[in-house]
Amino acid sequence: MKKLCAGLLVLMQLALLPLAMAQEVVSISTPQQLLDIRQHPGGHYRLAGHIDMEGVPWLPIPFSGTLDGAGYSIYNLRVSQLGEDTAVTVDGNDKEYDTRFAGLFSVLRGADIRNLDLKNVQVDIDTQDNCFAAGLAGFAEDTRLSNITVSGRIHLKQSNVMTGVGGLVGFGMAEVKDCTTQAELVFVDTNPDIRCEQFMGGILACGYGDVVNSSVRIRAYASVHGYVHIGGLVGMYHVHREQDQQRRGLIEGCRVHAAIDFFEKNTDRRAYCYAFTGEKLNKLVKIKNNKVLRFRDKEHKRYDKPLLPEKDENPVYTAVLTPPTATEWGFTTYTCDQCNYSYTNHYKAPGL
Repeated sequence: MKKLCAGLLVLMQLALLPLAMAQEVVSISTPQQLLDIRQHPGGHYRLAGHIDMEGVPWLPIPFSGTLDGAGYSIYNLRVSQLGEDTAVTVDGNDKEYDTRFAGLFSVLRGADIRNLDLKNVQVDIDTQDNCFAAGLAGFAEDTRLSNITVSGRIHLKQSNVMTGVGGLVGFGMAEVKDCTTQAELVFVDTNPDIRCEQFMGGILACGYGDVVNSSVRIRAYASVHGYVHIGGLVGMYHVHREQDQQRRGLIEGCRVHAAIDFFEKNTDRRAYCYAFTGEKLNKLVKIKNNKVLRFRDKEHKRYDKPLLPEKDENPVYTAVLTPPTATEWGFTTYTCDQCNYSYTNHYKAPGL
């Protein structure tokens, strides 16, 4: 009898072993370990320190697992190429587009990401594809995002129809809670012969979900030969999946500080640019108890050159180094000698 019980115990332990292995949390503290997520995109990961991505070539990763930043930073990430995977996005008329994406992640499906700081992320894309670019992910589906901070510059030049720039996420369905973006968002439409569908938002460019207790501080520029949808939080709130048509979305307790410059060169003008949501297509979403700290939108009527943060065509920059301390981050501030535009780059972690 004792041998039988012992045998049963061993069998039970073996049966539970795959489950235990599946739930194993992998510790990440180096750029190579971050790159290795690509090999197991459904895994469970936790940062064990700040990770400096300066000079590390980055191809956006599709991801369906969990990532706990544990309060650490991934910093100096530069994204200059699109992810290899695609997904279908839709415009306000539910027309479908095969689309590519850029960000730390390309496509998130069923992912859970929390307690992460993306510091000084630089997304700079020039493409002929339908494309969404964002700090964290170009696309999200059934994804939960909580306590995430994104700071940096997200620039997209694009010559196709479906396109957008988001501070946190480009297109999709995500539940967002306690997140912050502090970013420069730039979109330039390079094909005046196509009426593009352009979306831009401090949290989400286009899509739906809940956005709760989050804040944005953005400086945005959009040069569009098509249709503009820009919101401080969400560019266009649109429930695009049939199974979610009756879902009651929520945008609540958020704070917006935004200055937006745009033009819409289009005789069929219908530009949307508002503090919280550019265009709201879903009647069930509740937008309440949000606060405008500052909101300025300026529509331009000159279309001969794109709107950019640099006002000089050949800017010359002066660099000023702020070294790190034992408790504060260091960085370099670059200021244009001609127009006084400035940005920060090349961050150094405290204590380095």
